[in-house]
Amino acid sequence: MELVKQYEITRIEEGQIRAVQDTLIVEHGMELYVNGKLSARFLCTPDHLQELVYGSLFAQGLIGGCGDVQSLTITGSRAEAVVQNGKTSARREECGKSRQKITFQVQELFEAMEWLGEQSSLFSLTGGVHSCALWHADGRRIFMEDIGRHNAVDKALGRALLENWDLAQCLLLTSGRIPGELITKALHTGVQVIVSRSAPMASAVDLARRHQLTLCGFVRGRRMNIYSAPERILP
Repeated sequence: MELVKQYEITRIEEGQIRAVQDTLIVEHGMELYVNGKLSARFLCTPDHLQELVYGSLFAQGLIGGCGDVQSLTITGSRAEAVVQNGKTSARREECGKSRQKITFQVQELFEAMEWLGEQSSLFSLTGGVHSCALWHADGRRIFMEDIGRHNAVDKALGRALLENWDLAQCLLLTSGRIPGELITKALHTGVQVIVSRSAPMASAVDLARRHQLTLCGFVRGRRMNIYSAPERILP
């Protein structure tokens, strides 16, 4: 399915009226059924749908690993997942062991956010998507875009889950605001450091401080605000 469509539009600019071609993002609606019951509805870009489903289940705490999904079928606007009862605990134990161990240099956060902006091809083309990335301490990168910032996060988390990443060793980079829900996703998946070029919500700061997650906002150019657990960010 195509991600963008071309439309002829009328543009008014500096007093001039002209016909131009404009590129718009395509929306895709999808319903997720888990063990036969409707679990979620998505309005998303029509790509990386497997990653979106895995990441959504993972971020909600419904699964702890790929092995918890016995089957996944995606047909058009319907996704059906069969998930075993009970979540595997190995990944959560692994995340617990990794907690507090990872640190990043300030300069690395600046470089990571600059890289995030450079990767945003769909945003450059349409201006209609959010971007998210996982920046692993060992040099691996995952980048995703979607019309919904939560979808972009879930797609990145889903890819990491499928590739068996240790998310406690990653920066989670996002272009959007940080609500409390994103902190909950981090708690379910093992992410310890969240970095955004935008603002956090008060609920996000409160939750991050309660659970000692590192939360950085307004990371632009060579400045940032660290709202919680600053010990993971080294000057």
